[in-house]
Amino acid sequence: MLKLWNAPTARAQKWYRKPLNGCVSSTGKPYQVLLKRGTTNNLLVNFIGGGASWNEETAARPYTPAVMLKRQEAFYMSDVINAQLRFADAGLFKASDKRNPFRDWHMLNIPYVSGDFHLENNDYPYQSLKGEAKTLHHHGQKNVSAALALLKELCPETPEILMVMGLSAGGFGCLAHAPQIQHLYPLCKRVVVYSEGAHIDSPIWPQIAKDIWNVRPDLLPYIKSESLIADLFRYARDHMPPTTQFLHANSVWDAALASFMHKKKYGTLQANATALEEFRTSLAEIVRTLKLEIPNYHVYLTDHGKNKDGATPHTFAGTPKLLFGNMQDGISVATWLKQATTGKAFDVGEKFMA
Repeated sequence: MLKLWNAPTARAQKWYRKPLNGCVSSTGKPYQVLLKRGTTNNLLVNFIGGGASWNEETAARPYTPAVMLKRQEAFYMSDVINAQLRFADAGLFKASDKRNPFRDWHMLNIPYVSGDFHLENNDYPYQSLKGEAKTLHHHGQKNVSAALALLKELCPETPEILMVMGLSAGGFGCLAHAPQIQHLYPLCKRVVVYSEGAHIDSPIWPQIAKDIWNVRPDLLPYIKSESLIADLFRYARDHMPPTTQFLHANSVWDAALASFMHKKKYGTLQANATALEEFRTSLAEIVRTLKLEIPNYHVYLTDHGKNKDGATPHTFAGTPKLLFGNMQDGISVATWLKQATTGKAFDVGEKFMA
């Protein structure tokens, strides 16, 4: 178990945990975040992912050890578990890996246990599979706000580089909260927003945002299309400096995202050949659209790791083999990200935009 965070005594390059008073997971259990003080004046804020809940059926099916062992349908991480705490010591967040270009940065890792893409505050009543009356606490916004209040303890001065990122569900949430983070450091001249493994088209996003998650008033008007990721990129673009660098990485036949997209559109959680191709087609369309709408938007698209079922991996940053491997066009995600933070952003896997 990680030691508790105490700003005056926290050692550089060591991860700590910080329980947040008044903040809870979806089940009402205590909530905590992870912090690491770096040795350079650069700051990375990361939003962890872990599924989503958007109705009574999905609310009643959180990830649990028993569910995962039996390979039953599950839709979201409901509590901060050891797997999320260990996330601080993997891939892009591992301070001891000399391959990692971000190893000496200040870091805040924000676990995801609210089923709402880190977006809002609502208490959703539902019936469990055992027939019990339950409440799912969609407290993503409240938890994030409390976490961000720690940033000035972690990084009191204006960082030279600020990167706000998120993986999977966190790839949606990071876009919604990036303006708030940037406003804490208004003098920072180099800001990067990076969304990884985040793309799910669905016609019901506006209804979910309004009626289930109760998305905050400044964000709600932007959620109006089938593409939530495109809507959130537009929100971040409109609320951040024009020099902000926006990055978006995805594998093109992502089975995890394809199955969620199929569930939202057609009611079944599956990633067959048709679902995978529909995901690839919609991803390419959204990438082309955002390339036209946002001048500082660059992508890393890859088909690396395609298996016998035609599916590709979900996220990269927490997996060293994927993060540091030259997955596409002889370029690794780690190198691509590092170049972007030095003002040299470019596209990788452009052929997948077609």
